[in-house]
Amino acid sequence: MTPELRFALLGPVRGWSGGAELDLGRPQQREVLAVLLAAAGRTVAMPLLVDGVWDEGDRPARPEHAIRTHIWRLRRVLDGRGAPVLETVGDGYALRVPESAVDTWSFEAALTTAEEVRTTGGAERAREVLEEALALWAAEPLAGLHGPAARASRTRLCGVRQALLEARLELDAELGDRPGLAAEAGALVVEYPASQRLRGVQMLALYRSGRQAEALGVFEDTRRFLATARPGEALQELHRRILRSDPSLRLPGAVHGIRATGPRPAALPRDIDDFTGRREQVETLAAMLNGDAVAVVVSAINGMAGVGKTTLAVHTARRLGASYPDGQLYADLRGADRDPAETHFVLGTFLRELGTAASDVPDSMTERVALFRSSLAKRRVLLLLDNAASGDQVRPLIPGAAGCAVLVTSRAWLTGLEGARHMRLDVMPPEEALALLRRIIGARRVDAEPRAAAELADACGALPLALRIAASRLAAEPGRPLADMVRLLTDERIRLDELRSGDTAVEAAFDLSYAKLTGEQSRAFRVLAVLDVPDFGPPCAAALLDRDPYDPHDTEELLESLVDLSLLESRRPGRYHFHDLVRAFARARNIREDTPGETTRVLAGLLDFCVATARNADAVAHSVEPAERSLIDVPTTSTGLAFSTAQDATDWMREEVPLQRALVDRACQDDGLSLTQAADLMDKLNTVLSGITHLSAVAERAERVAGAAARRGRPDVEALARYVRGNALWHANSYTEAEPELTRALELCAGGSARLRASAHLTLCANARVHGHFEEAVGHGEASVRISRELGAQIAEGTALGELAFNYARQGRLAEARTAAERGAELVGGRESVSKAIGLYYLARVLRLCGDGDTALDRARDALALFRTLRVTAFEAATGALMAEIHAEAGHHALAAGTTEEFMPLARRTSGMLEGALLRALGRSLRHLGQDARARACLEAALDLFERHGATADAEQARTLLADLA
Repeated sequence: MTPELRFALLGPVRGWSGGAELDLGRPQQREVLAVLLAAAGRTVAMPLLVDGVWDEGDRPARPEHAIRTHIWRLRRVLDGRGAPVLETVGDGYALRVPESAVDTWSFEAALTTAEEVRTTGGAERAREVLEEALALWAAEPLAGLHGPAARASRTRLCGVRQALLEARLELDAELGDRPGLAAEAGALVVEYPASQRLRGVQMLALYRSGRQAEALGVFEDTRRFLATARPGEALQELHRRILRSDPSLRLPGAVHGIRATGPRPAALPRDIDDFTGRREQVETLAAMLNGDAVAVVVSAINGMAGVGKTTLAVHTARRLGASYPDGQLYADLRGADRDPAETHFVLGTFLRELGTAASDVPDSMTERVALFRSSLAKRRVLLLLDNAASGDQVRPLIPGAAGCAVLVTSRAWLTGLEGARHMRLDVMPPEEALALLRRIIGARRVDAEPRAAAELADACGALPLALRIAASRLAAEPGRPLADMVRLLTDERIRLDELRSGDTAVEAAFDLSYAKLTGEQSRAFRVLAVLDVPDFGPPCAAALLDRDPYDPHDTEELLESLVDLSLLESRRPGRYHFHDLVRAFARARNIREDTPGETTRVLAGLLDFCVATARNADAVAHSVEPAERSLIDVPTTSTGLAFSTAQDATDWMREEVPLQRALVDRACQDDGLSLTQAADLMDKLNTVLSGITHLSAVAERAERVAGAAARRGRPDVEALARYVRGNALWHANSYTEAEPELTRALELCAGGSARLRASAHLTLCANARVHGHFEEAVGHGEASVRISRELGAQIAEGTALGELAFNYARQGRLAEARTAAERGAELVGGRESVSKAIGLYYLARVLRLCGDGDTALDRARDALALFRTLRVTAFEAATGALMAEIHAEAGHHALAAGTTEEFMPLARRTSGMLEGALLRALGRSLRHLGQDARARACLEAALDLFERHGATADAEQARTLLADLA
C-alpha cells in the first residue's frame, strides 16, 4: 500500500509519508513546494513559479534551471514514496494529491462548509467545523519562507483565519454557551482592531455580562479608531439596541398478519379528561411500546406515591389502542397494600377475559402461565400492570411471544425485571404544574393570582396528587383566594391535613408505602427527615442513625432500599434527599413515634461528628495541627472523617454546608445541643470556604449563635461567634460592620483564649489597612504575631506576618516588609494548603511594592495554582487582580487587560472590592492601548465600588487615574 502523503502550510512547511516526516530540503525548495501546494492540483507554469519564489531583484542568473533542480529533488522525496505525484505539464508542473492531504485546502473551505452544514446540522455543528479548521493553525503560515508567493499566501491565510474567528465568535454569541467570550473577543480586537464583527461580538458579550458601560465604551473606541469613517450599520444598530437595553439581546435554554379469534378485552380504566403535560414521557413510552418487536416489550414506570404513574400509563395505553388491535388487559396488583394481589388470581382473570371458560381455567400456577402465554401467542395485546409490588409478582404475567407489550407501574424500582426498560417519573415541571392548576381551577382565577398560583404549586411539591386535591378544593369554592390555600399549605404542621379531599389524601398514599417498611427502614425514614437540608450523604446519615460513619456501606444500602421504595430520592451518586411532602409526612411520624429527647440525642451525635470532621478539614486545608486552629477548647467524642488532601477537605466542607448550617440553627434553638460546638463549626465554615453569599450566611448565623450565647451566659462562646461574624463580614467587604464585632470579641475574650485574641487582632489589622490607617494596622498585626509566637503557632504566626508585611510596605518600610513576608511564607510552607497559598500571595504583594515584579509574578502564579486546586475563589480572584497590576506596571498592557478579563467573572461573583481592583487595572491598561472611552467606563465603575465599600485609599487611586484621562 502506498503511504499517504500529508502536507502542512499553516506553520513551517512540513510533509509526511504515513507517519514519517519528510526532509523537504532548503527554504527555496520549500518555496517551490508551497507554490505547487497552493495551486491545489492545478498546473503552475514556469514563469509563475519563478515569480512566486523570487522578487525581481533577487533572482539568480538562471532561475528556470534552479526551479528544475528543486523539482528534481522534490520528486526524489515525493515520487520515491509510491506512485508519481509531481507531474510535468507543458512548461509547468502540477502536484497531484488528494484534497485532504493539505491543511490549507480544508482550512480555506471551512467557511463555506460551515455555512452549508448550518442549514442542515444547526449552529453547534457549524461551529464544530470552524473549530476543527482553526485547530489546524499551528503558527504563522509558511514560517521561514519570504518569497512573493509565500508572502501573498500568508496574507491571504491570515485573512481566512480572521474570517473564521469572526464567524466562530458570532456563533459563540448566538449559542451563548461560552462564559469567557468577552475576554476572547477583547483579545482578538487588539489583534484585529479593524474588525467590526469582532467588536460587535465583544460589545454583545460585555452587555450580556452586565457590563453595559464597557460595551458602549467599545463602540466609542471603534468610532475613534475609524477616525473620519463611520462604524458599519450593523455595529450602529447593536449600539442603539444596547443603549435601550433591548430585551432581545439576552440569551434564550405494522400489525402481525395472523389474528386470533375470540373476545377482544378492553379493560383499561378511563383516561382522565384533564390530563396535562408529560408530553416527553408519553412520547418516550409510545416509542418503546409501538410497532413490531422481535420480543415482548416491557416498560416499567416507577416513582413516589402520587406522582401520576397510573394516570400516565393509562393515558399512554389508550393512545396506543390502534397498535394493539387484539385488546388491552389491566390489573391493579396492589403493590402498596399490606396484601398485594396474588399473581395466580390475576392470571385467572386475564384468562377469562381472553375467552377461556371459567371451568377451563386450570388450578395449577404453572398451567395457568402456560395457557396464558398460549392464548397470547398470535395476538397483539397491551397489558397494563398497575402498582406492582416486585419483579416476582410481574414475571409470570409477561407473555411469551413477540407482538405483545407490557406497561408496569410501581412505587419500587423493579430491578429484578429482566429486559425491562425503566422510566423514573418525577414531579411535574413548574410550567406543567401551573397548567394543571389552570385546567382544574380555571384560567381566570390562576391568571388573577399568578404569584399565589406559583406558590401553591411549590407548596404541593409539584406532586400531581397534591395539586389535584388542592385545585379541586379551590374549584369547589369559587370565591376562595388561592393565597388562602397557600397560607395553610406553607405551615408544615397542617400541610398534609389540608391535602385531603373526600376519600383522597396525600397522607393516605404515603401511609401505604410507610406500612411496608421494616423497623430499621422506618426509623431511618423518620430520623433522616429531621434534617432541614436539600440533601445528605451516607457518612452524615450514619452518624445520625448511630451507625459507623467511617464505613458507611451498610448505611448506603439502607438508604438505597428507601430509594427503591420511592421514599427517598437520589439524583446523583452518594447524595440523598426527600420530596417536600414526603419529608413533612416523615416528620409527622417522627413527632408521633419518637420522643424529643431521642431526636436531640441523635442530632447531638451528628453535630459532634460534623465538628470533628470540620476540624480535620480545616487542619488539612491550612496544613496545621487541629489544636492550633481551634480558637476555643471544644471537646468532641468523634474523631471525624480524615482527609488526605486539602482539596478533599474543602470539597467535603462545601458539599455539607447546608447540613452544617442547619445544625447550627438547631443548636441555637435546642438547649440540649452544644452551642460551643455550633460556634466552632461556624468558625470552620468561615475559614475553609469563601464566597460573598457563603460569608453573608456565616455572618448571619454567627449573629444567632452570639445572641443565644448571651442569653445562656456564655461569654467565651459569644466571643468566638462575634469574631466569626466580624471576620466573615470583613471578607464580604462589609468593613464598617466588621470592626465593632471584632472589637467586642477582643473585649469578651480579654482573659480567655489567646488564639482567639490573635485572630481578632489579625482581622482588625486588615480592616485598618483597607481604611488606609497603616499605623493602627501595624499595631494590631504586631500583636497578632507576638501572641501567635508565644503560643508556638507557626501557621498563625506566618499568616499574621504576611498581613503585617504588607502594611510595613505601605509605610515605606520595604526592607522590614520583605523580611517579614519571606519569613511568613516560610512558616506556612510545606505541603499544599490554603495557608501556603495565602503566604505566597502575601509575599507576591510585598515583592511588587518592593519593585521586584518578576519574582512577585512567579510567587503569584504559584499561589494561583494552589487556590485553583483548592477552589478558594476569593483569593483566586485577588491573585488575578495582583497579576494584572504587575503586568501593567511592567508595561505589558495587552497582557494585563487579558488577565483582568479572565478573572472578572469570578470577581463579580466573589467580591465587590476585587471587581473594583480588576476594573481599575483594566482601565489603566485600556488607556495605554488607546481605548480611552472604555477605560473611563471601567475606572468610573471601580471608583463607585471602592466608595461603596469605604475603601478610601483604593478610591483615591481610581480618581487619580480618571484625572489622567481628562
